[in-house]
Amino acid sequence: MRNIILQYSKDMSAGRLARGFDHCNRVYHLAKQLEDIYDDEVLYASTYLHDIILAEPHQLQSAEKAEAVLHEVGFKPGKIELVKEAILNHIPEGNPSFKEAKMLHDADILDSLGMVGITRLAIGAFFWKGAKSLFEVVNLIKEYKERAVSHFILEKSKKLAQEKIDFMEKALKQLEKEVTITTE
Repeated sequence: MRNIILQYSKDMSAGRLARGFDHCNRVYHLAKQLEDIYDDEVLYASTYLHDIILAEPHQLQSAEKAEAVLHEVGFKPGKIELVKEAILNHIPEGNPSFKEAKMLHDADILDSLGMVGITRLAIGAFFWKGAKSLFEVVNLIKEYKERAVSHFILEKSKKLAQEKIDFMEKALKQLEKEVTITTE
């Protein structure tokens, strides 16, 4: 079953830079660092399926698609509901109510921080938000970072995030300096 979920994730996210398979793979491995005991079936399915649909609201579209896929492959019905809830609440403003959902939520934010985060958010600023200049990209990244880091739930996430946040602040300060050189 894991192989089917993995292949489906690869197929659905092929060619995507910011919300593709690599992102889902990183989120799964980041999430596993956040807790010692968890239901790996729920975590695996929710992390690899959380961004399979990009149409907004993507969390709702992805949850509905994940439900259909998991029914088709014979996933346990009770666990399908958990996967759906985790996917529905993985965005920063989400309100996950159980351990694996909190792990997905926080790991997704963690993957939006640091150098990977800057890269993903720069791509997203252009493709999703229609940014037309590097100055707009910098501002969108800064806004997202501030919003996202205030929504961590797990203490371990906050600790893992600190190095990424520190790097990001330095990098954004330098990028802002370079982007605004013409305004001096």
